[in-house]
Amino acid sequence: MAYRHAGFTLIEMVVMLILIGILAVTFVPRAPSQGSLTFTGQVQQLASDIRYVQTLSMTRGQRHCLNLTSSGYSMTTSNCSTSAGVEHPAGASFPITLNGVTLSWSGLPGSLVTFSTKGEPYTDAAATTALAANAVITLSGDGGPGYVCISPATGRVFVDTNTDCL
Repeated sequence: MAYRHAGFTLIEMVVMLILIGILAVTFVPRAPSQGSLTFTGQVQQLASDIRYVQTLSMTRGQRHCLNLTSSGYSMTTSNCSTSAGVEHPAGASFPITLNGVTLSWSGLPGSLVTFSTKGEPYTDAAATTALAANAVITLSGDGGPGYVCISPATGRVFVDTNTDCL
C-alpha cells in the first residue's frame, strides 16, 4: 500500500501567495503621505497643542502662550515672544505651519491665548485679562471648516462642528 504525503504542491502555494497579495493590497488602509496630516488631523493637532501649552503652564508653574498666525502657530514661554519658543512634543520646530489651512479666530482680541499656572485662559501676555467668552479658532481649507474652542474660566479645549462652541 502506498502512503500519500500530506502537503501543498508548488502550484497551490503560488496561488495562495497571489491571493494573499491581492487581499493585502485591497484591504490595507491607505495612510496620507508621510509628513502631512489630513484636514481633520490638523484640527485635532491644534486642539492637542493648545492642551499641551495649558498643561505646561500648570506643571511648570509658569505662564505659556499660544501665538496664532493666519498660517500656523507657535508655543512660547511666559513673555509670549516668538523668540522664546517651546519645542513641540513631536520634536517639530516652531512656528508650526499648517498645510493648506488658514486660521482665523474670534473671542481673542489679539493673536494669542495665555494660560496661567492654574490652566486659566487669558487674552494677553501678562495674564491680566481673562477670556470673557468662548474663543473660537477657525481652520479653513479642504475638508473644512473646523473649529477649536477654548472655554473661559476652565480653559477646556475641544473641537466643535459649529462656531457656537456649546
